Amino acid sequence: MIEVFIKYILVGLYIAVFASSCANNQSDSREGNVNLVVVTQEPRFDHLTWKIEAAYGSWYYEIEHLQTGEVSTGFNSAIDKEGNDWIANNCEGRREWRGWPNFGPDGFGHPCRGGGGFSQWVDEKNNRIEFDGYLEDEHLILESWNDNYKVRYHFFYSHIAIEVIEADEPYAFLWEGPVAGKMNIDQQHYVLEDGQKREFAHGMGLGYLDPEFNRNFHSPFFYFLDDSASHVVYIGVKNQSEGGDEGWAQPDNMIIFSFGREDDDHALTGIDAIAVFGFLDKSIGHEEMKSLIYSHLNEPF
Repeated sequence: MIEVFIKYILVGLYIAVFASSCANNQSDSREGNVNLVVVTQEPRFDHLTWKIEAAYGSWYYEIEHLQTGEVSTGFNSAIDKEGNDWIANNCEGRREWRGWPNFGPDGFGHPCRGGGGFSQWVDEKNNRIEFDGYLEDEHLILESWNDNYKVRYHFFYSHIAIEVIEADEPYAFLWEGPVAGKMNIDQQHYVLEDGQKREFAHGMGLGYLDPEFNRNFHSPFFYFLDDSASHVVYIGVKNQSEGGDEGWAQPDNMIIFSFGREDDDHALTGIDAIAVFGFLDKSIGHEEMKSLIYSHLNEPF
């Protein structure tokens, strides 16, 4: 019995050392190549999520509710290197409305809002990749779908791109979340291609867009900044079909900005539109940020 007991102890120690070695190797490989995107799986706000780590921050994409098993899609957190969560959807109170990309009016791509949907990792030939707890590469693809839509998220160290594969109903690229983790509109702004810092309109209601822009932003991208934060979040869209945009804020909760939502109706159609998004270091200045965003729009994949 003693020999058997000792044998189990030695086996257990071997497994522990092996697991620690694997974890160290994974950490070393990530630190040795800043171009890597790393995916793990962990709980976030009562949901099981894919945690996707890249150069400037981490993104949490919902898979299912931890207790009920109800499937879910969409990002419920976007955390920059300072630890600010630019979405922070914990499904409590009004926070249940936060998310990205909030793609379909049926709730697809909107965390905590239903809409069904499933996700899986695929390679560049669209073959399923079995997830065993850890993925890393310079280009990773997450496919997500329900009865009405199918999209693919392309993750790179520098940015993320959304490819629309199927869209049987109108859709939008809609960001909802607190700027730099906490709303304080006195020190927060949004910026378009022209580089002008604009104040957030508030109390305007769903579908609002400043009359200056008529129905659509006069810019292929916008980003949000906070005077005290080091990073910005940006969203850019190319090849979009006509459809009204939206841009306003709830000062105590979140900003509501979109390409393709007019009078609260999702308005983009077809599969040509491509969205790019991510974090950028604010210190590089507007012109360099604009150049980087354009480079991602020109070559999203």
